[in-house]
Amino acid sequence: MTDTSESDLRSRILSNVKDRNTSEETRQWLSVLDSNAVQADQTLHLNLAPDAEALSTSAFVDLLFDFLSRYVAEFIKNPAHEVLKVHCERPKGEYEFKDFSRFSHTVKYFQGHVSTREWAVVVQAYMGKILVFVVPSDILIGFRPGDPTRRPFMEILESQDGDQISRTLHGRGLTSANIGPLAKRIFGQVIKVARKEASDTEEFKIATHAEQVQEDPDRSYDEDESKWLLSEADFLEMRRSGATPAGAQPRTPGKMTSSEQFSVNNQHVANLCMLVVGEVDKELASLEQIGIAAMKIDAMKEINFAMKRSNVLKSLKEKILEFASDWDNCLNGER
Repeated sequence: MTDTSESDLRSRILSNVKDRNTSEETRQWLSVLDSNAVQADQTLHLNLAPDAEALSTSAFVDLLFDFLSRYVAEFIKNPAHEVLKVHCERPKGEYEFKDFSRFSHTVKYFQGHVSTREWAVVVQAYMGKILVFVVPSDILIGFRPGDPTRRPFMEILESQDGDQISRTLHGRGLTSANIGPLAKRIFGQVIKVARKEASDTEEFKIATHAEQVQEDPDRSYDEDESKWLLSEADFLEMRRSGATPAGAQPRTPGKMTSSEQFSVNNQHVANLCMLVVGEVDKELASLEQIGIAAMKIDAMKEINFAMKRSNVLKSLKEKILEFASDWDNCLNGER
């Protein structure tokens, strides 16, 4: 779907902005998906109005499958997931479909999927829209545009002005900067359906709290890192409501025991570590999109800047995680 030079440049950028930290963030999200499917749903912070960008439909879908294939690769590393037999099939090019009972003309489209033993999520792009379906795996071979038996889980509409394309999802602006959370919602849906935690007829909804928060409430940490005094559930609840975690005592000077004061102090430090790491991750995701957009126009100055800044932020993140680990060891060993 992309020429050789574009593919090579994409590989260079992705190799610089995706390292073990990015894989770790993915594993952390998959851990939450295993334990709490609702919390694993990534909030999509969409603009009120669409922003045009020079990213063709094929390039947008290609980028979406860059993320989907990464999530599949991380998912199947866990032996517990072997029973689902998850497989990712990227679009291999533009197909043509002719069925005059559905369309009055030949339809050119792109199609790829992520499948399990029983269910698959299919991404179809044609005629100014990108549709996502959850379908039984046994109908994948014959699944083509305009299938009247399935309603889409998600519908992204496109409008083009010259080489600029604007995209909307539920009437809100969608750009390549949203692809990471978008791919997580798509991948997460087929996994939930395969585990019978969701229905294949459900339609995508923007999280009800999406308009109420500015920060991403879906920063999640694996079992080792969640030992930083706040449980994963408590942390997510704090991010959503700004409240004290369940079971924690209010900070009322003069009315707390020494143990309670230590606990409050520990929670504040743990919360700060998580917030800073979350902000660094959001900046890294933004730089990734800047780099990918720059590669489309061979803007090497912007590409190099994104790479250098990403490396600095990754180093900073490692130091924060190292501090958090030292903090955890101090509390567990000396308190």
